[in-house]
Amino acid sequence: MAAADLNPRKAVAIMLTGIALFSILNGVVKDEVAIFPVNQIVFFRNALALPALAAVIALTGGIGQLRTAHPFRHVTHGITMTLSLMAAFVGFRLMPLAEATAISFLRPLLVTLLAGLLLREVVRPIAWIAVLLGFAGVLVMVRPGAGVFEEGAIYSLAAALIGALNMLQQRRLSLIDQTMGIVFWYMAISSLVLLPTLSIWWVTPTPGQLAGLIGMGLASGLCQYIIIRPLYYAQASTLAPVQYSSMIWSIVIGFLWFGDAPTLPVLTGSAVVIAATALVWLRPPTPSKSAC
Repeated sequence: MAAADLNPRKAVAIMLTGIALFSILNGVVKDEVAIFPVNQIVFFRNALALPALAAVIALTGGIGQLRTAHPFRHVTHGITMTLSLMAAFVGFRLMPLAEATAISFLRPLLVTLLAGLLLREVVRPIAWIAVLLGFAGVLVMVRPGAGVFEEGAIYSLAAALIGALNMLQQRRLSLIDQTMGIVFWYMAISSLVLLPTLSIWWVTPTPGQLAGLIGMGLASGLCQYIIIRPLYYAQASTLAPVQYSSMIWSIVIGFLWFGDAPTLPVLTGSAVVIAATALVWLRPPTPSKSAC
């Protein structure tokens, strides 16, 4: 990527929008994971997004956006993204949502650690400060208990690690292929991988539940595009602390949807998360040294 293409503020703005929309989708998943197996949820989430994505592709440049010289990278990206989602949803089922969410915020730390090693990105001190500040805010909010390393936590930790690797894969792909192509191939590969599993793990939905699953899938296509696009404008380590803003949305959705009133620690931690995100927003652009 040329230095002129870097625009951290634009990247953060797009990422914040995508995280807000995905947080609403996660509220839907919180309801559905108690009814359906995770492979079924992820399948609907991805397969039903493909028609909507195909329509967007047709209106925004055509099928040429799907061309790639790196099919293997798309295959590995699709598999890791699928595994990360499934592990995270199992974690939601086996442990309290607050603790599962807290563990998921290890991903930005892992992204920052791995970005310099695997992508040769320059990780500035301010990025480290923002990541650590955001993580501290999450700990203030959820205060994980002594049982944090139970079975559910193992799945959540696996989701964080796989998710960090996946974000770096997205970063590399965003520099060589078009965003819509990245999203489409992920959805298609994930759907193909999960299709055979439906014969083993499947719960027949009611008409209302089926409508909800279909709606979730259609919405997820747009959300995936919005989440991946910022990686064209900023380094993975720059965007990592912005992921913490999803905790704020979780507070709002939890209160309005599930009746979970925020406590003082939650409100205090949210302020810290906002401060961490502000550090990314105010940080001046820096040249990228990422390698494709």
